[in-house]
Amino acid sequence: MRLFGLFGKGSKEQPKENEQKTEENSQAEITAYSGMRVEVTTFEGELLFVAKLVNLRENQAVLQQYSETERSKEILQQYTEEEEDGKTQEAGSGANAGPESLEVVFARMLAEQAEKEQDSEEKKQKEPLHVRIRGYNDHERKAVYMEGFITPEEKHTWKVEELTVTRIGNDRAFFRLETNLDAVVTTFGGFSAREQDCKMLNISVGGARILSEQLYHEGDKFLLKVQLLEDRPMSVMFCEVLRVFEREDSKYEYGCRFLELNEEDQDKITQNIFAAQLAERRKKRGQ
Repeated sequence: MRLFGLFGKGSKEQPKENEQKTEENSQAEITAYSGMRVEVTTFEGELLFVAKLVNLRENQAVLQQYSETERSKEILQQYTEEEEDGKTQEAGSGANAGPESLEVVFARMLAEQAEKEQDSEEKKQKEPLHVRIRGYNDHERKAVYMEGFITPEEKHTWKVEELTVTRIGNDRAFFRLETNLDAVVTTFGGFSAREQDCKMLNISVGGARILSEQLYHEGDKFLLKVQLLEDRPMSVMFCEVLRVFEREDSKYEYGCRFLELNEEDQDKITQNIFAAQLAERRKKRGQ
């Protein structure tokens, strides 16, 4: 009977041990992504900013924003505009006021202080923004998809809460800006170079999709030159063909990745993508 009791007790405790191991594995998985460069987007697919994911702990983390964008400025403004409107209304209400007694002044000061404390508390309790966070783990060579709620902090940092990994895939996971721009592919053979016109259909910080009448093969490498914006210099990227898609109109689409990009090159491409996205948004608003 005693032996049976021991086995019975062990069988009951086994699920708890398994749950603990699952939680530890999940935490180790998330922690492994610390320091990863990520893109933060809305659930509608709009790119907000690019950041470094750091200080991962349980389901919380910090996003260190690489550069400020128009869209991130708009979000930050939403967290402060209510407070600024309140200050303006307070200043206007006392503009035409007559002489006040000491008791009235004291009461008004107490009321203003209480209102400021309430505004501060409301600001703290303001609903965080639900976003998607996408990155690429170089060690595992896999794309990482996450979700979380972000709120702004000081010095271009964002606090992330309720962070979860939703999917891990084999794609590059970078935001892609749809385009239809004239571009040039330059290939090298022996001591000569050959240029071929093409169309760039989309671009991300990790690669591009191009359309060409010229046949290339998986593994082929070439230079891709394109001007994303009229007021910006030409962008030149060293590419490798990853996928080939033959179309019915005797043309070919190529999924390419960028090679040998350093941090500065990535930032330049990212800023050009941000600028092109902003120009497209303004164009749609104008229409």
